[in-house]
Amino acid sequence: MNNHENMINKVLDGRYRLTALIGQGGMAWVFQAEDLSMGRRVAVKMLKDEIKEDERELKRFINESKATAMLSHANIVQVFDVSVKHEDESPYIVMEFIDGITLKDYISKKGRLNWKEAIGYTEQLLSALSHAHEKGIIHRDVKPQNIMLLRNGSIKITDFGIAKIPNSEQLTMTDKAIGTVHYISPEQASGNGNISTVSDIYSVGIILYEMTAGRLPFEGNTAIQVAMMQIKDDPQDPRMISPDMPRGLSQIILKAMSKSAYDRYRTAVEMSKQLGIIKANPAAVFNYNNSTGNNSGSNLPAEIEQKKDQINTRDNINDIEQADDIELDEAAMRKKGRTNKKIIKRRGGSMLPIISGIALAFFIVLGVSLANILLAFFSESSAQADNEVTIPDYIGRHLHDYVEPDMASRRLAVGEIIYEINDNFEENEIIRQVPEPNEVKRYLGRDIRIDFWVSMGRDTYVVEDLAVTEYRQVRIRLETRGIIPEEEHMADDTIPRNYIIRTEPGPGTVLRSGDTLKIYISSGQEIKYVIMPLVVGESEQSARRMLEAEQIIVGDIIPAYSDEYAPGYITEQSITATRRVLAKSTRVTLHISMGPMPPSEEEPPEEQEE
Repeated sequence: MNNHENMINKVLDGRYRLTALIGQGGMAWVFQAEDLSMGRRVAVKMLKDEIKEDERELKRFINESKATAMLSHANIVQVFDVSVKHEDESPYIVMEFIDGITLKDYISKKGRLNWKEAIGYTEQLLSALSHAHEKGIIHRDVKPQNIMLLRNGSIKITDFGIAKIPNSEQLTMTDKAIGTVHYISPEQASGNGNISTVSDIYSVGIILYEMTAGRLPFEGNTAIQVAMMQIKDDPQDPRMISPDMPRGLSQIILKAMSKSAYDRYRTAVEMSKQLGIIKANPAAVFNYNNSTGNNSGSNLPAEIEQKKDQINTRDNINDIEQADDIELDEAAMRKKGRTNKKIIKRRGGSMLPIISGIALAFFIVLGVSLANILLAFFSESSAQADNEVTIPDYIGRHLHDYVEPDMASRRLAVGEIIYEINDNFEENEIIRQVPEPNEVKRYLGRDIRIDFWVSMGRDTYVVEDLAVTEYRQVRIRLETRGIIPEEEHMADDTIPRNYIIRTEPGPGTVLRSGDTLKIYISSGQEIKYVIMPLVVGESEQSARRMLEAEQIIVGDIIPAYSDEYAPGYITEQSITATRRVLAKSTRVTLHISMGPMPPSEEEPPEEQEE
């Protein structure tokens, strides 16, 4: 069995010198290495000795090397060399060295990410997957643990161990092709075998959900429970967790996570384009039929679709009205012509009586028509007044206690509710409404819907156990939650400098935005000077007490022969008495008397000359 410590400084194939262990998993070591031929730093992933005889794991290892060797993309880890069969060495893959952390570690450390930052990482991920999909490769295990985040903000996707490769023997479900249960698609969880590129899209949706909501959409006590949720349960709208997220972004996430593969984005490029729209215009929303993201057939923003519908409807109405006008005019002309002919034919004499009669009839008809028009006008005005409503002002009112009962009596309906953290309104009070107060709206066959922005109250924060945590990271975290950190620096011998000793109040306390949390920060060991006491001539026990009282450390005790001091008494100290020294870190060496040197060990007397 290979020991990673024994591998350091070993040279593989006369080219790659292993310099340090930088990671390990169940089946492989990952070493930092020097490419002696190219003069560059690389990473070497090597199968452990106890794993290399496992046919299943070896197949997975080979699968990874084949997949990554087929790909060349800025957001996919690059493979330089592969060695699978070697008499003396375990199989290994030589890859580019990545100086960064996994996206999972970054999410765990930072918590909920800003939605713009999350979109940036997702766009890079989709670009990498688009390249892989074009090559016929389906990753099948897209998760933040397999995504490396570099210092410059770019990402690299890794671990194609269970990827589906064209014209290659595929791993079975027992070969771990199911992927990680929290990120797999419903078709992977159910094992129906209908895995395609949109299975990777589903996983991307979950990663984007986790980044923006700060937690996974599905959690359970066992992997089976989570897998069943992936198959059956709809996720909570991430905007309910992260109210500052654009509505269009939550639509994108939920569409990518549609249970039906046919309702997801067909390509990574399509999803990336939608994210680009939200990045350019956070107010944009999409014309999806429902919250799960099913598409009505158009990916245009809903505002554009609505305008198209209005234009089409208006054109249809105009066409109908114009057709009715033409038909009525022709009928009137035909009727008028027939009437005039009959009159002329019957009278045959002077035209004056006829003209007078027509004029009289005209004025009678005109009067009746005007009366009808006025009646219709007032009737329509009355009807219109009955069909109009002035939108009440609900700002500052409680949603459940006041708004909902009041709306029920006014033919008004609650539309979309968006919850926001707000310091100026109590929980469940209305912050904003659309339509706005005092707008006049007409009933169009159904209750008028009002969308509400509802306060969640001040942001709450449960104090964590922050002991031995770097205080600058904590300060940023607190300030983003609206908590005011009050810092006090104090010396501590056990907590490193700039790390937190304790907080007041302590862990578990619930605070709201605007509250203060006092944090005690270590300034390191206390700097204190003392005067070195004179311990020469003191007994060892007395000397120790004197030195400990000044917080001076007793170092070595060196036995020495002495004619001047009795055994057990200090004959010499390494630091001169009355010298100013640093407490707690100064170490003094003492010499202790063993009494006079025994005669047998004394030098023989010199012989006297005769």
